[in-house]
Amino acid sequence: MNELTAVAGRTENDALIEALNEAQLAESLEPGQFYAFKHRDKVTTIDLLDRHLAQPRRKTGTVRVQDVPSFVHYYGKHSDDQSEVYVDIDAATVTAVLNAHMKTNEIDDPDDTARWGDHRLILTLAKTEAWKRWTGGDRKLIRQAEFADFIDDNRADIRKPSAADMLELVQQFQAIQKVTFQSATILSNGDRRLTFTEETEAGAGAKGSIEVPSALELGIAPFDDSEPYAVTARFRYRIQGGQLLMGYLLDNADEVAKDAVKTVVAKLSEELGITVMRGTPA
Repeated sequence: MNELTAVAGRTENDALIEALNEAQLAESLEPGQFYAFKHRDKVTTIDLLDRHLAQPRRKTGTVRVQDVPSFVHYYGKHSDDQSEVYVDIDAATVTAVLNAHMKTNEIDDPDDTARWGDHRLILTLAKTEAWKRWTGGDRKLIRQAEFADFIDDNRADIRKPSAADMLELVQQFQAIQKVTFQSATILSNGDRRLTFTEETEAGAGAKGSIEVPSALELGIAPFDDSEPYAVTARFRYRIQGGQLLMGYLLDNADEVAKDAVKTVVAKLSEELGITVMRGTPA
């Protein structure tokens, strides 16, 4: 046996002995303990704190819900007097830290009041389909026919003008397809009169006009858990090369959504008897 063979043999033997020793130690491992094995060049750790117990020693995890009743149910089941709740108004989320730190007072040792804060409940308010449709089209100018179809598909969300007036407006836009728009006039009541010339094979035909409201009053709820709000959609238009582009501008949509979040939080606070803090837990 040469020197290289002897070294290789000793290395293999050492590895085998080490493996046997670790296997022997492994027989004595008990659930609920944390073990560390020192090797020549490293330390191997084995965490048996929870996985091998009959049940976890404490509650952990993050649960995400999509409506207020689900939040109320889970919070009522797992919270205690020391649980904390936070709201992020911009993100429209409510976060409950169910195992938050306990209150510190002059008698108890402050170190005894610390908890892990890793059992959480998060409510993300779900936007309604109507809100997503109207905010999705905000400030976008589209062709006359597309705008007419949009208004027709969403007439149920419009409070003013009346449904009958909006239907008539949609039908007028759908009827005047082959026209050249020329100008727009603001009327005394704030509405717009759009003038156009019909296109014929011989050239310019008869002139006509159509009146559109200056604004629409919508009745839409920002979130599934909120009530409908009155939102103003101001009419916008542009005439480009005789083609009419139309759209709307929503007034204070962001502020309406924030107010809806505050209203939902106020209901939660009242129903659960809790104080909801503004912010995000660490």
